[in-house]
Amino acid sequence: MRLSPHVADREAPAGSGWATGRNDAMTRIQRAKVAWLCVRLQLAYVEITRGLVDGDLVSSLLVPAILDANVGHLDADPDISRRHQALDAAYPDELRRPANALSIAQFLDLPRETARAKLTGMVASGLLRRTQAGYILPAATLVSDGFLPSIPRYLDALDGFISGLGLIRAFGLRPGSRLAHPVWPVAWAAMRLSTAHVLRETAYTRELTPGMNLTACYILLTVSQSVGGQLRLASQMPARGGVLAALGPTFGPVRGAAVAARLGLPEETVRRHLKQLVEAGYLCRVRGGYDVVHDAEMEPVWRTFEKRVQANARQLIWRLTTTGVVLTAD
Repeated sequence: MRLSPHVADREAPAGSGWATGRNDAMTRIQRAKVAWLCVRLQLAYVEITRGLVDGDLVSSLLVPAILDANVGHLDADPDISRRHQALDAAYPDELRRPANALSIAQFLDLPRETARAKLTGMVASGLLRRTQAGYILPAATLVSDGFLPSIPRYLDALDGFISGLGLIRAFGLRPGSRLAHPVWPVAWAAMRLSTAHVLRETAYTRELTPGMNLTACYILLTVSQSVGGQLRLASQMPARGGVLAALGPTFGPVRGAAVAARLGLPEETVRRHLKQLVEAGYLCRVRGGYDVVHDAEMEPVWRTFEKRVQANARQLIWRLTTTGVVLTAD
């Protein structure tokens, strides 16, 4: 996936000396914090969406993929996004571009037939509508009795993400930065833009675990989030008090049963995938459970993931700010 030049990750300039080394370390620390917050948001959105599709992980990613395919081209223009901020001003169905099942499957690295079967099921349930050109998430679905109660949960997760970025002073945000208040007049724009962000992160995550299925991919993310993986990757991360304490990360190994409970999956399924992730070198068994591997082979993989996630987060904050969804603190 190619990002716009203005959101490319900006490293400290190459050079020698103490100042450059310190800048490089600070860049890595900041990027690690941003990545940890991004993974927290991604897991929260997947959990909420799974509640709308009977707990199915694949369907929970197909829904945002369909939405982004339908309206992503419209949100490319902040002026158009601003005119469609509220749920009652959602883009009419005739403006939405139908999503092609094959393209969606390829983007999410899913078997084509799996994607088609899941999409067919969501059409039968009334969540999606199929046209001759592809699939549409209708505006009526967004304000339906099944979907509407979940929106405050999405917005709370996004608000926590923005306030976290403010605490670490990322992308020009400062402590106290939050979603616009009242949030409902801008809720639809917030949902669309943040959903696109999570979807791009899903693509990065799939590339992080090539050859593995979606469940293994999200188990790895859950373990990493549970043990503070991104935060511990930065070798000169400050003490765990202060800002880190305010963000609320946890550290140390996590048990397979805790991962299964968080993801709502059978323990046997989780243990089977944990074993696969250990054998592939992503995780290790330690006293007390599982931990993320940060050896010479895996560190570059995680760092590439974090760079892409940071660029994606920078783009999201720019879009949310220019659309009027985020208000920076005075």
